[in-house]
Amino acid sequence: MTIRELPFRERPVRELLNLDGRRAEPDHAYAGYGWARVDEIWLGEHAVRDALVLGLHTADDAEPLGNDVELEFELPNRGPVSVLASTFLAKWLPELPKASAIVLALCNPHRAPLHVVTPVPLYYAHGDVESWLDEGDGGERIRLAAQYGWIRRDA
Repeated sequence: MTIRELPFRERPVRELLNLDGRRAEPDHAYAGYGWARVDEIWLGEHAVRDALVLGLHTADDAEPLGNDVELEFELPNRGPVSVLASTFLAKWLPELPKASAIVLALCNPHRAPLHVVTPVPLYYAHGDVESWLDEGDGGERIRLAAQYGWIRRDA
């Protein structure tokens, strides 16, 4: 199976980030992946508008790589497939819709710097990432919380 043959597909953002239904805590066993376009997503207290959100996962026991992250894709009827984030993004980003920013909903437990060339700002986390659906006077907002903060890498 090649990287482009992975079933990395568009999904509704709430499904992609496991926000369908009520929950008190994130489901750390959730391993869904794909992409979604959103008008707005919050990274902590910072709003990112017109974003392409990529839901990706690392293996729980992934080794530190220094300057990359090992992605893991759980596939039906076969074992998981691993690929480096830099290689995956180089193959997939040119094929995805254009947006004003790219947000990686991706745990980065070893706080690896990601050196990915993108035409727009790229946001990625240091540490674990949790998704939340906040409700307030202005309605619902989708928020991603990063354990150690968000990194913005400009184009």
